Amino acid sequence: MKSLYITCCISMLLATACKKDSYLTDGGVHNANTGLSTYEYLAQHSAHYFDTTILLIDHFGLRDSVNKAGTFFAFTDYSINLLMNKEGYASLEDLYNNTTAKIITQYLFTDSISLYNTSTNVQPEENWAGEIAPCGVKKLLGTYTVYLTNSSATYSYYYLQYVKINGVLDGSTNAPENDPTDLAISCQTTGIKTSTGTTLHVLVNNASINNIQ
Repeated sequence: MKSLYITCCISMLLATACKKDSYLTDGGVHNANTGLSTYEYLAQHSAHYFDTTILLIDHFGLRDSVNKAGTFFAFTDYSINLLMNKEGYASLEDLYNNTTAKIITQYLFTDSISLYNTSTNVQPEENWAGEIAPCGVKKLLGTYTVYLTNSSATYSYYYLQYVKINGVLDGSTNAPENDPTDLAISCQTTGIKTSTGTTLHVLVNNASINNIQ
C-alpha cells in the first residue's frame, strides 16, 4: 500500500482510473489525522485487522503506553498468526505464556518518526524494549503506474521500513564475517496521526514479529 503522502495529483488520477475498496487508511487526499486515540483506532478498525493485537496490548497492560508513544509500528493479526504457526502455539494462552510485553514495546518509540525525518540509510532508533531489540528505520523509493485508456504514467513515492538489527547494523565497520543479515519490514500504511499524538504506521501483513521471551 502507498503512503499517506502520495501527492494529490496521483490520487485524482486514481479516482478516475479505478475504484478501490476501503482497507487501511491509504493514499492521496485522505486526511492523515484521526479523532481517535491510537488504541481506539486499532480497536475500532472496520476490517478488524488488529483484534488480536489489541488482545496482546490489553494482556500486557499497554493501552496507556500505546497512546503515549510518539511512534507505533503496529502489526496486524496476520503477523500474529504467522508467529503462532512458526512457534507451534495452539492458543493465545500459549502466546501469552511464551512472550513478554516487549513483543509490543519493541515497536514503540518516544519520538515521532515519519517520512519527513527519515533518510534512505538505516537510522538506528531506540525503542521502548531497549537493547534487547535493536532496530532502525529507513525510507525507500517506490513507483506506481496509473493505466488510463490510451496511456499510462509512472509516479514515485517513498515508504517506510522498520529494520530489525541482527547483531550489528549491516555495513558497519569491522562487522564480524558471520554477522546475521538485518531484517527490513515494509509499512503498508504510513503516517496516521492519532488524537493522542502518536504517529502510527502499519507493517505489512506478513511481517515477522520478533518474539522476545
